[in-house]
Amino acid sequence: MSLKSFDKFCERMILSEPGSQKEIFDERQKIVRLRISVEALLIFGCSAILNCMIMEECYKWAESQLAAMALLMAVCLLYWQVRCAAKGCMIGTNGKFPQTATGIFIIVLSVMGLIRFFDEFGKPYFIIKDGAVSKNFIGGAVMLIFLAVGIFTLCVIRHENKREEREEKK
Repeated sequence: MSLKSFDKFCERMILSEPGSQKEIFDERQKIVRLRISVEALLIFGCSAILNCMIMEECYKWAESQLAAMALLMAVCLLYWQVRCAAKGCMIGTNGKFPQTATGIFIIVLSVMGLIRFFDEFGKPYFIIKDGAVSKNFIGGAVMLIFLAVGIFTLCVIRHENKREEREEKK
């Protein structure tokens, strides 16, 4: 980080309000997030190509190609979240409100999606339809993964807030 960018970063930290709506990341966090994002996109791209090859040439394991891609995308999103949290770049140095709002929004939407998909729970062909995993089952699994992402986001934010409180007391 150059001296000029460090000065700009310090200025933003000092002049920003405590309840700032904008999330601020330092340079290290931006670089690590970018690397993890590229890594997750490469994993998604490779798994999507492999999935398409398998479903076209070998065995159509899912009723819908779109549902299979959505499942891969949700798994890669969860992977990205866990990696960012482990590297300390998921939460910015200031302004946690956008992440909190996103976590709550994801939880609400995933619960609504679960209600829609598991409305058909117990009906025939809910899990397997014509020898392939049904769209409803995969959609429910995607919504469960999104629910896990939202809860994980809120847990990481809570952990970070507690850590900051402990540091302030010292």
